[in-house]
Amino acid sequence: MRVIPLKSRVVKRGDDLVGLLLDSIEAAGESLDDGDIVAVADKVIAHVKGRIVDYSSIKPSEEAVKLAREAELEPGFAELVLEHSDLVIGTAYRTILTIKDGVLVANAGIDHKNAPGGHAALWPEDPNREAEEIRLEILRRTSRRVGVIVVDSRLAPLRRGTTGFALGISGFKGVRDFRGGRDLFGNRIYVTMMNVADELASAAHLYMGEAAELTPFVLIKDPPVELGDFDPELLKISPEECAYFKPLYSKLASKLR
Repeated sequence: MRVIPLKSRVVKRGDDLVGLLLDSIEAAGESLDDGDIVAVADKVIAHVKGRIVDYSSIKPSEEAVKLAREAELEPGFAELVLEHSDLVIGTAYRTILTIKDGVLVANAGIDHKNAPGGHAALWPEDPNREAEEIRLEILRRTSRRVGVIVVDSRLAPLRRGTTGFALGISGFKGVRDFRGGRDLFGNRIYVTMMNVADELASAAHLYMGEAAELTPFVLIKDPPVELGDFDPELLKISPEECAYFKPLYSKLASKLR
């Protein structure tokens, strides 16, 4: 497998995202082939689709002011997080821990970085649909059948630093299921599944970075994936199934009783 970073200029609202991607591939001396995976940073989608919000002009609620004080965040930003989160769990420094669209994530995925001062970037309204639209437009323009990942970053419990994850996918199977199989010693595998999409997103994120890298696209050659029309929601599980969330949340709930 080869992971190829693709440079681009700073994008603006209304830019031709797929055109920029194809130009970046050509500028890197590469070609797009059937079976490739194209990774696209969620921030570049936010800029192109106009999902950059001026939070400095938002009037915060009392709850937002309280959360902002706890997390040392701007009150308008905290209000934006409240408006876009499905559940607020708690706060840490510069962080409101939330669930957004079935994902446990800081600040409902809203980010100060790579946005003008006083502004923040939102997630796409439907990340899987964005991935699908990009994939189909690539197919229309190039006749190449590829997979697409919309990449963002997040924190893992008790680990320092961010890693990439697949916010949205299209055109390939995102999970490899080992359940029912056997390991090297013949032991039956009961619960193990591999999140292939997140593995690839993390590889792409290593090149995309978190600051001023100007690498919004990554081309992945010869990825170990199965292309096809698969349900992208299979990447998500309910809180009751989650090995982290269920025991931690249950313990917290019992202490609050």
